[in-house]
Amino acid sequence: MKEISQKIAQLEADIKAAETGNTQQKTLHPDSSSTQVFSRLDKEHNWGNDIKIALADFDSVNDWTEFVRNNKFTLPSHNPAWAQVVEQTFGHTSFILCARSISGDLLGGIPFTVFSSPLFGKFGVSMPYLNYGGVVSEYNDVCRSLMQSLESVREQLGLQHIEIRSIHEGLGDNPSTKKASMLLRLPTDDETLDKRLGSKVRAQYKKADEFSPQVKIGKQELLDDFYQVFSQNMRDLGTPVYARKWFANILSHPDLDANIIVVYVGKKPVSCGFLVSYGTLMEIPWASTLKSANKYNTNMWMYRQILSFAIQKGCSYFDFGRSTLDAGTYKFKKQWGAEPCQHYWYCVLPPNTPKPEMNPDNPKLKIFVALWKWLPLWVANLLGPHIIRGIP
Repeated sequence: MKEISQKIAQLEADIKAAETGNTQQKTLHPDSSSTQVFSRLDKEHNWGNDIKIALADFDSVNDWTEFVRNNKFTLPSHNPAWAQVVEQTFGHTSFILCARSISGDLLGGIPFTVFSSPLFGKFGVSMPYLNYGGVVSEYNDVCRSLMQSLESVREQLGLQHIEIRSIHEGLGDNPSTKKASMLLRLPTDDETLDKRLGSKVRAQYKKADEFSPQVKIGKQELLDDFYQVFSQNMRDLGTPVYARKWFANILSHPDLDANIIVVYVGKKPVSCGFLVSYGTLMEIPWASTLKSANKYNTNMWMYRQILSFAIQKGCSYFDFGRSTLDAGTYKFKKQWGAEPCQHYWYCVLPPNTPKPEMNPDNPKLKIFVALWKWLPLWVANLLGPHIIRGIP
C-alpha cells in the first residue's frame, strides 16, 4: 500500500507540474525497482560515534582497496583501478577524503580527481569520465559528514568547485537530477530474454539480418577497428575524442574486466561498444555507430549481441549508461526494458556562485560543437585528446 500511495503521489505531482507549466528538473522516484542493482543508504543506520576526517593522496590510503571491495555501497567507478588509469592516461592526480573511527578503522571515503583546465579552471570530480562516484559508507551520518567536509577541502586545494556524481539523495543541497542510468535485469538464457523484449524490439534488431552483419568480441586486437568507428562518430557529434591509449590502458589493467565489441557489414566496421564488467553487472560506457551505417540497423542488432554476451558471462544486470531524462537515448534504452536509476550530482562551490555547465548546454560549448563537426577527421583525432583531457 505504501508503494501504491507513493506512485499516486508522484502522478499527482507530475499532473500538477504539467498544469502549472512547472519547468523544474524531473526527478525519478528513488524506489524504482532498478535501484536493486545498487544498495541505497538507510537514513536510520548511523555510526553514532566520533570520527576523524582527513584528506589523503589516493595511493597513500592502503586500506582503501580492501574497504571498497567489501562495502556493499561501492559503485563501479570506486574501483581503485579507475583512478590509476585516469592518472596513467591523463596525468590527473586523485585524492581520497577519508572518515575513520577514533581507533583508525576506515568508515567511509570520497575519491575524487583534480582537473586544471584552461576552459573551466581548477576543479574536482568524483569520478571523472564515468557515470558514478561520490561517497562510500554504510553509515548515513558518516556520508553526510564527509560531504559537509568537502567545502574545506575545496578551499584547501584552491578548487573552484567539486562535483560529486552520486545515486544517493539527501546528501547536499540542490543536486542536479537531469541524468539517470538505465539498468536491465537479465534472465539466465537468450530465449527468455527474447520473450521479454517483445515482438516490436525483435523486429527492429532483426532488420539488420538482410545485410549479413558479423560480430567480434575481444580486447586489444579489436581496438583499431573500435577506434575507427568511435572517433568518427565523436567527430560527427561535435565531441572531442579520447586518446586511443585511454581504451588501451583500460583493457590492459589487471583489475578491470573490459571487452570490445565490433559489428561489421561487408568486412567494414560500422558499430562498436566498449564493455566493462563488475561481478554480475556489465556496463557499456561508450558505444558508436557510423551515420552512414544507420540504414543497416546494426546499432539495435549490436545491443542484442551485447545482451547475449552479458548472459553468457553470468551477468544479472546490464547498465546501458546514463541519459538525460526523456531524451532520445533514454527512450532507446527504455525500449529494451531498462529501468531508470536516478542520479544526484552535487556541486560544492562558494556561496552565490552559479553551477558550472561543462556540457553542450553551455553557450560557450554550443559554438564549439557546431564547428568541431566540420573538422577533418585526422585533425579532430589529433586535437581531441588534448581537449577532452580537461572535460570530465
